[in-house]
Amino acid sequence: MATIRMTGLISGLDTESIIKELVNAQKLKNKKVSDKLTLSEWKEEKWKELNTKLYKLYAEDLSKMRLQSSYQTKKVTSSNDALVDVTGDTNAPDGAHTLTISQLASSQYVTSGVITVGGEKAKTTTKLTDLGIAEETLLSFTTGGVTKTLEVTAATTIADYVNTAKAAGLNATYDTTQGRLFISSKESGSENSFEITGNTSTATSYKNSILEAVGYSELSSEDKAKVDSALATLSSDTSTESDIEIVTQILSEYAQNKVKSEIEAGVDEEIRNEVTPTAQAEEENNIRTEVMLQQIEMLKEEARQNGATEEEIANITEDSLTEEQLANIKEIQDSTIAASTVRINAAIEKKVAEAIEEEKAKTPDNRYTAALEDPDNQQAIAEADTAVQSLADTYRTESQKPLNDASGMLSGLKLDDANSTVVAAADSIITYNGVTLTGSSNTITVNGLTMNLKGVTASGETVSLNVANDTQATYDMVKNFINSYNEILKEMNTLYYAASSKGYDPLSDDEREAMTDDQIEKWETKIKDSILRRDSTLGSVIQSMKTAMMSSVTIDGKSYSLSTFGIQTSTDYSEKGLLHIYGDTDDSTYSDMTDKLMKALTEDPETTIAALSGIAKNLYDTMNDKMSSIPNVRSKFTFYNDKLMDKEQTVYSKKISELEDKLTEMENRYYKQFSAMETALAKLQSQSNALAGLLGTSNQ
Repeated sequence: MATIRMTGLISGLDTESIIKELVNAQKLKNKKVSDKLTLSEWKEEKWKELNTKLYKLYAEDLSKMRLQSSYQTKKVTSSNDALVDVTGDTNAPDGAHTLTISQLASSQYVTSGVITVGGEKAKTTTKLTDLGIAEETLLSFTTGGVTKTLEVTAATTIADYVNTAKAAGLNATYDTTQGRLFISSKESGSENSFEITGNTSTATSYKNSILEAVGYSELSSEDKAKVDSALATLSSDTSTESDIEIVTQILSEYAQNKVKSEIEAGVDEEIRNEVTPTAQAEEENNIRTEVMLQQIEMLKEEARQNGATEEEIANITEDSLTEEQLANIKEIQDSTIAASTVRINAAIEKKVAEAIEEEKAKTPDNRYTAALEDPDNQQAIAEADTAVQSLADTYRTESQKPLNDASGMLSGLKLDDANSTVVAAADSIITYNGVTLTGSSNTITVNGLTMNLKGVTASGETVSLNVANDTQATYDMVKNFINSYNEILKEMNTLYYAASSKGYDPLSDDEREAMTDDQIEKWETKIKDSILRRDSTLGSVIQSMKTAMMSSVTIDGKSYSLSTFGIQTSTDYSEKGLLHIYGDTDDSTYSDMTDKLMKALTEDPETTIAALSGIAKNLYDTMNDKMSSIPNVRSKFTFYNDKLMDKEQTVYSKKISELEDKLTEMENRYYKQFSAMETALAKLQSQSNALAGLLGTSNQ
């Protein structure tokens, strides 16, 4: 609730106005600090925008320019673009090449005949049992070494069939309008062909027991695929005894490993229980120390802002703190610890991991070895081995029971009738420079050339390819870099040489209320545009970049610079270092000059590329140095002192808070003083009236 003050009733003075003026005088002093904070924030905002652009130049155009491989682009022409598109990388050999295309790669496709139930086209919800597929049938989809199996129940539908095919990595849909299944491999080539098989099985429970015994749910994708493949081998009636023995051993090893993992996990837990208390206490102590150092540093900074001497500042230590300061710091320490759960847990996990590694490194004996060699545990491992072998044998017997209809899965889904279509997977086949090559897709890469095949050559036809250096692409890359460099340099020059905004300070709330939005925007823009005027950091970046671009490199004893290739600054001083390319058709001032760059790239590309990449590397290294990390001053990949700015703003914010508290105290003090004056005047008036009454006079 706001305080209600009754002032000036006796004295007749406009106390409110007097106090307001007294307080406003102090507000003007306080505004100087808030102005500093605002200017610092605006300066950081401007630097962030500029830093993003500088880093983009560094990481993109410049990073590309410094690598000689970036200049060695190739241009490939084909005598028949309708049959093949060809691109070349830096390794593609120049000259003529020949190509014939014998076959395009294709995916495997299976399209069913029309699937009907009771004379009507089936739906996605149609049960497989209604299509002649017996319950307990195992439908297996195999592609790329991955097998997904669907066990048919009374509730299994065409949608389940489609989803299982998708899970195996196939394209699969059921078109309800056409009443047909469409299944295809996602990639072309014979290596991506697929197989659909079916077996009747009552071994579901045995299969699930095997999966549980080997710890299937915890296995990696690769190990799961091995288990799936082993189960498929067990259920296949074409598997040999040798195959069965091998996959049974694989399953046995997974079962034994599961038990071993559980034993080792028990040792891990013992170690965790031993290490956790000490690790947690140690990390909490580290946090307390860090907070204490940070708070002492803040107290020193506050003292420095208040004009303390270096000796006084140096004497601020933990031992010199008052009880109140220590209590405040402890409160911060406690809250920091409470908020540092992730950090503390990470420290604990690190200590636990180190303890586990240390235990495992012990030779010849450690707790893990002892646990695994324990007789009871050895027996558990052996029992897991025996159990999974027994399960595998039973699963094999049950899963290989013959179908009532040997082709029930296929005939039931109409996949093998006269109306179904099967297209086998095929590889692409080409003859390149007399050598026959194959590929699983219609994109083949050979000898630095990437060929996108689109058709087959006619009998006796040969496609001619020609590979040559793409000088124009290299020229354009250099030109784009120069344009990017000029763009950022021009912006930096504008900021550094901006007109002074002297006399313009950030607006107070009262000043903003007296102005229109347009006036406010113009006022603040004036300040922001000059915020980096004569900024020493910006000046250093500008000069360093200019120097790097004016540098030279030596190749075979000869010195080269950008000017060697017709890239140099204008005689117009106002451009302040912008570069121009002689002969650039987009540069009206220099377009009629001799195009030295294109000439050099054409006549001596190796030397030109080496020189340009060397100069680009000089600028790259210079920029990398300018944005290297400096503890407590600058972050990595930052051209300005962002850490110092943040620290400066924290100090200003704290100072503003303190000044606002003092301002409130001052205002309250003035009200108390004027109130006391009013009280005194009231007493004096009362006494005067009483005296006048005694004397028979009126104090009118």
